[in-house]
Amino acid sequence: MTDSAASAQRSLPTWDQVAALRHFIHGRTYAAAAPTIRLNGEPPHAPGSDLARVAEVNQALYQVTSHLCSKLYAELEAGSPGPLAAASWEAIVSIAEVWREDPELPDWMSDLLPVKPQ
Repeated sequence: MTDSAASAQRSLPTWDQVAALRHFIHGRTYAAAAPTIRLNGEPPHAPGSDLARVAEVNQALYQVTSHLCSKLYAELEAGSPGPLAAASWEAIVSIAEVWREDPELPDWMSDLLPVKPQ
């Protein structure tokens, strides 16, 4: 089991922690997609272009994060979260790992991330 998997299974997040991390990840995906945003009247990005691909990847990451969080919310709300909750939380933590050095990443996340390889 990976360090992140062990951390995720050790302790599930609170509703507020899920919301905070979801908000953080969505903010990062939006910021990364900013160059792909078109103003009214601008033509669409050419299919297969770098900007079109960036927009697609950002949309996919946004959707995956939303899906994982909705599953986790449902499990937490049910009162007896099971393996789906643990797997969803592990996946959300693994997404956030790329921003481990970001000063806006919630402080409590540093305890959940695996040690960065040297």
